[in-house]
Amino acid sequence: MILSRLSAIFLTLLLLGVTGAYAASGEKPRDITYTVTPPAPKWQPQTSITEKSAGCMSCHETTDEPSMHKTEGVPLGCTDCHGGNAKSFKPTNGAPSEKAYREALDKAHVQPLYPSTWNYPSSANPERTYALLNRESPEFIRFINPSDYRVVDEGCGACHAGAIQAAKTSIMSTGAMLWGGASYNNGILPFKRYILGENYSRDGTGILIKNPLPVSKEMKAAGVLEQLAPLPAWEATPPGDIFRVFERGGRNIVNLFPEIGLPNSVGQLQRLEEPGRPDIKQSNRGPGTGLRISVPVINITKTRLNDPFTWFLGTNDQPGDYRSSGCASCHVVYANDRDPRHSGPYAKFGHTGKTQTADPTISKSESGHPLRHEFTSAIPTSQCMICHMHQPNIFVNSFLGYTMWDYESDAPHMWPEKQQYPSHSEMHEILERNPEEAAIRGLWGDAEFLKNVTDLNPILKNTQFADYHGHGWNFRAIFKKDEAGNLLDKVGDIVSHDDPDKFKKAVHMSSIHLDVGMHCVDCHFEQDTHGTGHLYGEVAAAIEITCQDCHGTADQYPSLKTSGPAAPEGGNDLSVLRNSDGSRRFEWRDGALFQRSALWPELEWEMSLVKDTTNPDHPSYNAKAARAKLMKADPNTMTWGKDVSSNDRAHKADEMECFTCHLSWTTSCAGCHLPIQANWKTERHHYEGGETRNFATYNPQVVRDQMFQLGRNASVKGNTIAPIRSTSALVLSSTNINREKLYIQQPPIAASGYSSQAFAPHFPHTVRKEETKTCSDCHISAANDNNARMAQLLLHGTNFVNLVGYNAWVGGAGGIEAVQVTEWDEPQAVIGSYLQRYAYPDWYKEHKDRNDELFASHKHSASGSVNCIQLRGEYLFTSGGPEGFNVYDVASIANKGFSQRAITAPFSPLGHDTRVESKNATCMALPTNQAIHPPRNEGDLMRIENEEQPFHPIYNYALITDSEEGLILVDVNTLADGLPRNNFLKRSLTWNENNVLDGARHITIAGHIVYITTPDALVVLDLNDPLSPQLLNRIKMNDPRASALQFRYLLVTDRDGVKIFDATSPNNIKSSPVAAVPLNDARKVYIARTYAYVAAGKEGLAIIDVKNPEKPFINQIFTADGKINDAQDVIVGSTNASLFAYVADGRNGLKVIQLTAPDTQPRYYGFSPEPKPQLIAWWKTEYPALSLSKGLDRDRGVDETGGQIAVFGRLGSRPFTLKEMQKLYLKNESEPYMVEDNIDGIKSKTFYGKGSQVLVHKNKIEK
Repeated sequence: MILSRLSAIFLTLLLLGVTGAYAASGEKPRDITYTVTPPAPKWQPQTSITEKSAGCMSCHETTDEPSMHKTEGVPLGCTDCHGGNAKSFKPTNGAPSEKAYREALDKAHVQPLYPSTWNYPSSANPERTYALLNRESPEFIRFINPSDYRVVDEGCGACHAGAIQAAKTSIMSTGAMLWGGASYNNGILPFKRYILGENYSRDGTGILIKNPLPVSKEMKAAGVLEQLAPLPAWEATPPGDIFRVFERGGRNIVNLFPEIGLPNSVGQLQRLEEPGRPDIKQSNRGPGTGLRISVPVINITKTRLNDPFTWFLGTNDQPGDYRSSGCASCHVVYANDRDPRHSGPYAKFGHTGKTQTADPTISKSESGHPLRHEFTSAIPTSQCMICHMHQPNIFVNSFLGYTMWDYESDAPHMWPEKQQYPSHSEMHEILERNPEEAAIRGLWGDAEFLKNVTDLNPILKNTQFADYHGHGWNFRAIFKKDEAGNLLDKVGDIVSHDDPDKFKKAVHMSSIHLDVGMHCVDCHFEQDTHGTGHLYGEVAAAIEITCQDCHGTADQYPSLKTSGPAAPEGGNDLSVLRNSDGSRRFEWRDGALFQRSALWPELEWEMSLVKDTTNPDHPSYNAKAARAKLMKADPNTMTWGKDVSSNDRAHKADEMECFTCHLSWTTSCAGCHLPIQANWKTERHHYEGGETRNFATYNPQVVRDQMFQLGRNASVKGNTIAPIRSTSALVLSSTNINREKLYIQQPPIAASGYSSQAFAPHFPHTVRKEETKTCSDCHISAANDNNARMAQLLLHGTNFVNLVGYNAWVGGAGGIEAVQVTEWDEPQAVIGSYLQRYAYPDWYKEHKDRNDELFASHKHSASGSVNCIQLRGEYLFTSGGPEGFNVYDVASIANKGFSQRAITAPFSPLGHDTRVESKNATCMALPTNQAIHPPRNEGDLMRIENEEQPFHPIYNYALITDSEEGLILVDVNTLADGLPRNNFLKRSLTWNENNVLDGARHITIAGHIVYITTPDALVVLDLNDPLSPQLLNRIKMNDPRASALQFRYLLVTDRDGVKIFDATSPNNIKSSPVAAVPLNDARKVYIARTYAYVAAGKEGLAIIDVKNPEKPFINQIFTADGKINDAQDVIVGSTNASLFAYVADGRNGLKVIQLTAPDTQPRYYGFSPEPKPQLIAWWKTEYPALSLSKGLDRDRGVDETGGQIAVFGRLGSRPFTLKEMQKLYLKNESEPYMVEDNIDGIKSKTFYGKGSQVLVHKNKIEK
């Protein structure tokens, strides 16, 4: 009922946009009366075929496959498929004039409504046509591509009706996974069973589609959707976020702020004179103001992002972007990639979309043509990559061993020597091809440079680039590395960074399937590519294949019957599949299973069978594989072998995905920045098209490859244990038509109230045999040196990839200050950094000329010392001594229209009070610094339909320590409800039982466990019921000051230095420290992976190696030649590929330190590279700097007690509960167990045996 009503609303809102069917170029359509061509027949005599081709063949004297099919029995003439006039012949009387030839051509060809836009009479696909197909006549669409979904029933329906129906509703045509995920994860729609998808009628009108069969309870459980509605126009979509945008009142605003989404025929809403109102007010739309719309919807509608789907042509403008639409999207191959591992036998034809056809009329030098006039099932991975090269669209780059480039590696070769200042027209031209704003300044913004980026590979020092460039992007290779970032060869030995052949010696981490010669079609067969005919919103639900189908289990050989979520009952039988040459895909020979390549007729490989690798009597036996698969679920004995029954095993085949262990690395995108520009006019890419204002670029930020994290898979996958993709989230910014920055780098909130830092269990496509996960990747190592990796694994976060952003927020003795530390332009390089040196050489020089001083800040006074400070969303939470707990409104911190950027005064006429008075507020903390709103996560829609877990109640509150009053809890949910009229805060609890918190000075929150320091003790509380705290422990210490937690260990600074406590069991934390590091003046501490950073007062910044927290040691003390001598606080965060520390240096102000950079630490891609600190910038703050706001957590999805924080992108997927986490490391409630990676003398670096079949086949292909 709800879905039906919403669908009606969406359809009503869909076409609010442009009037008139103009092409993107502004070309007016011609008035043409078309001749109707009947559908192509299933059979006809040869005479009819000849008649329907005669005129065509007078020019197209020869071609590749006349019927597009290799099978000669397909009885089709030219006009059966394309339409047109086969009775028009090439002039034959003497040498035909150009005019006569053109007249005959025009008579033979179906004419376009928009000839200039199509570059008629060229048959090449034009660049970036997008919605042009929806405006063009169906007759012309059929002429240029009979397999286009709008007309494919006429051209191909006689023989392929079932496949056509399935393909038109497949997830590759509807794009439901992208649109549904974007709308739910960003709070726009509350439906995790997605309701949006792309589909069109014959005339290009967006339509609602329904599943062909009524959706039963069983089908619903399998992920089948009832219907998909078109995406509403962005102008009419209510904002899903709660960002507040203020516009000037008290004057006529007709020409300044059109009220998007509030149409009014007489314009009264746009002509408001309210002289009694403040100068700054919210508009009549309430939370949604003049140009305050849903940025993700703008992004989907207008930014180049995963589009176009198969309803449209490829953009045909860059290597990796050449393809047609409809069935031809996949089955007609274009030249996109010169790497034979990606393109197979097509690699030799280049990567610029040029043809190899025998047809003499087709230009061989013009891009945008298919290789041949031929359908094929031998589809190379390079064809798949045209769409699947982006994070929300499965990101198959990882299969090839690549990820997105970060702008820093080999920067000297990728940025011009002179800083670029592109004009608006130059920016527009580049951003149409490449949505990343950094391209407008980089060399790769030049399409010719981009084509030849791989030519740089022999001279590059940091990475190697791929040969495909979908979206105009660059993709860097992933190589085998150790934790410190050293390159490793195939036996695990370190390859020197200075070795000129290092990239040949180091292992390129492509999938083992790719290495043996497999392409996507060798695993994803007909059903996976065509679809089942049902509507799906999740990719995993639409897949029929599983690992066991081809590799079996420890107990059974493979059945070769598909068993994935979309498999039919009993599965499809893979043993009957044949290649296009008639050979069997799969064949058993002498007890071994072989598979033949779909692309290379002569290539086959022997399948690795799990049952054989776990059988000690078989030649393929692998002890490590056997231990992993046959381990008993008993940490006390850890016995393993064939005698362990399947029910007693730790890693059951039906409870854990195979790739949990067999992946080698995971895609780890820590988010993208989407800044919207209100002044930019750009085309819509979907539905009716048309040019409108507002445009958003798409800017990847931190991209890593070593963030291995586990959680529960989607319900359609049985909620198995599986790796999850790291966060793929957005931070949003908006610049209005006055070029005022309305809000900056704001993370939206998911519809479920969780943070939009979206985690998603998905197949990483990085399966290998040798570079797999080991025991210590998921369990505590015997050396106790993987505490940071365990924190990463369990999604507790590692404080390494945190986003500090445009401003560093400083709390001081007398006020707060926002100090600008990055550029606003993309890439948002930290000022003074390695990246700024290359991306902005002029501005870098100006910075050096200022003696590294920063240049901009905004401040607000406070009556006391702000010892703790935290930004969340549009608000800055502070503890202000005698001022109490105070929340500043910093929504307009970058808005030049505001003189006071941080405010406490009310903006609502009903008032505003976000200060809670207390006697002496010494510190405050939030359970998460990610934007959340727990009240959204309530009711049957969330709990039943969306399968979401509830929030733990601790997330409703801010926690404040007061030296006189103890612990104060304040409910802060009102600040995230989007209603400015109710922003009033008050205490929910004051607690100081038996005066245990007298003198409280610092607080650390770890789920519902809280650690508070007092002058003589560390106090541990349990706030499982937040309004009824329970005292767990009080540990006597010598003047404890601050604390920080990572997985099992709590670091506490005191007068003696740093003490480390075992917090494996928070309810029974050990009172004696397990280790200590002496320091004379330790203040606050921050742990980032394997290093702890201690603000050590006059000693400077102490960097402590805590890889083994029970054996810590000082790595170095950094003072920047004495310039850091009053360090009070420190935070760490990543920007692009580099790591930075920010130090609140007391009377000296703020210091910015680059910890890693390609020129100082070539191992910067490691999980935890050794810091090489350099002071790169400083700012003398107005007030002595005492505290810093921690950067946005971008790899934390759950807290230490199992409370979910961030949204998971699949129905039923979630992080582990506390009990599930503890199974990975506890024997009982408190005693940990340890694991060894080595077995029977076999070291982990020699994972898989001697003459691995994989290496043999890989060498064959490379040769």
